[in-house]
Amino acid sequence: MVRRKLPASDDMWNRVRAILFENLGLKLASLLLAFLLYAHVVTEQERESIVLIPIAAVGLADTLTSVGQLPPRVAVKVRGKWKDLIRLSLTRPFLSIDLAAAKPGMFQTSITADDISRRAIPPELARLVSVTEVRDPRSVNLAIEPKATRSLKVRARVVGRPASGYVVSGEPDVEPDSVRVMGPAKLLKEIDTLYTVAVDITGERERIQRLVALALPANVANLETRRCVVTIRLDKAEPDSSSGRARSR
Repeated sequence: MVRRKLPASDDMWNRVRAILFENLGLKLASLLLAFLLYAHVVTEQERESIVLIPIAAVGLADTLTSVGQLPPRVAVKVRGKWKDLIRLSLTRPFLSIDLAAAKPGMFQTSITADDISRRAIPPELARLVSVTEVRDPRSVNLAIEPKATRSLKVRARVVGRPASGYVVSGEPDVEPDSVRVMGPAKLLKEIDTLYTVAVDITGERERIQRLVALALPANVANLETRRCVVTIRLDKAEPDSSSGRARSR
């Protein structure tokens, strides 16, 4: 019996298939082992990385408040094995600024590499990674003031114009018309009125009633309702015979 000779293309495909699929399990295991060995070698290497660590203020007395913005995070340079730097990023460290001893006036404290190592990095990682540099900020400056409470009037802030032929009738009503707030005593002495966020009446023809938030100054907290009901009345305008302008009926 004469064996039929396979075409050259079929013979080549059989060779490729044999190379790819013969002992497939052994080949996959070898590939996985090579990858794990590579990952182990790479993650054991020493590296430097910039880490952003959130900052939180703690311990401030209830009778005091801070004025200004605390930096949201500090950028530090750390060095260690890559696997330990990965673990550090997964732990989500944060740096607490202790204000327990703060008094009215300026509070200032520096941020050092030792602070980051002792207070921000978990102890099990602090032995494995080193903080080599604090980038920015290197200090925290806050104004500390006595805290006060006060009741302030609330007024609506209105923007835009109603539809042609309509005008705003009287002052907008705000409910509640006053709120009790808490904040720095010096700041609260300087203000007597709070405003809502803007209410846009552009193109409106009918009575408007909306639930809107208060536009609070920085470092001031509302102790009561967070939103107010603003009612704005619109009337059809009548032409003013003396000036030719429209006026409210």
